Amino acid sequence: MSRRPHRRKHGEEHGDDHPDERWMASYMDMVTVLMCMFIVLYAMSSVDQQKFEQLRASLATGFGAVETATVDTAEGTVVPAEFANADGESFTGGAAVADTALSAEEDQPGAADAEAPSPEPSAGGAAETAAPTPSPSPSAGGDAAEPTTDRERALAEVENLRALQARIDAGLRERDLQETVRYVIDERGLTIRLVSSETFFLPDSAQLTDQTLRVLESVGPILASIPNEVDVEGNTARLPESVPRPLDWELSTARAVNVVRNLIDTGGVPAPRLSAVGYGESRPLAAGTSESELELNRRVDIVVHSGEPESVRALIPEIAGGK
Repeated sequence: MSRRPHRRKHGEEHGDDHPDERWMASYMDMVTVLMCMFIVLYAMSSVDQQKFEQLRASLATGFGAVETATVDTAEGTVVPAEFANADGESFTGGAAVADTALSAEEDQPGAADAEAPSPEPSAGGAAETAAPTPSPSPSAGGDAAEPTTDRERALAEVENLRALQARIDAGLRERDLQETVRYVIDERGLTIRLVSSETFFLPDSAQLTDQTLRVLESVGPILASIPNEVDVEGNTARLPESVPRPLDWELSTARAVNVVRNLIDTGGVPAPRLSAVGYGESRPLAAGTSESELELNRRVDIVVHSGEPESVRALIPEIAGGK
């Protein structure tokens, strides 16, 4: 007897081909919840700083906890408890404050008399009122008005340069050296020329002589006390034809550098305000070749530059020569 073939159940066939997928519903629900949570966290992390500061300042002012310079943008008025109405809901008004302050003043006897003392009668019986003290005018010893025009500024600059010249000359007179320098006031400023019958430099030498050192000891501290820029210009006498031409430029520059070094080391003049220039024999004071004329050309010029603009400095020679 033949056996009938075993048939598989309908549910078992589908179970092998399509497994149970109900777990995916729970998984998708969980992912959705996580996504919503991260969206909420992101929204909470984006805080409007300006609105937050306004809220913080408003709460701090309302509770009276701290003082803050941030403008309180909260609506309403924060008032003390004694100025609120019976229900504590609104302000009683400005009239109530005025009445309260007025009644407090009336309760204090003699308060009005203490605050407003009666004026003492004068000899004629009338009360004298103190007149305001008039402000001093510039002509009466006050501060002079600042110069406004170019000519006024040039006049003031010439006076400043003359005052500087007087200071330097007074210092040299104390050392009996007033005849060793010459002064020139022009559009550049004040020029102090180290020239005299006693030479400041030996022929063909850049070494500072004792005469030069004594003069610089007097001039240096004065130059250190002013803010002006200072140029030191070295010059040489006419050299013989046998001497190479570049030597006079090197010699004049070396003289200027030695003077600058002395002003820095001994005089205390700040180095950034100083500069050394060599002109060789191109700017002589005397055109001759005698010994006295060569001594005049063998010199150093210390130029104290004016700090005024060019339009003002152009007027300085005319004003300085007219006085």
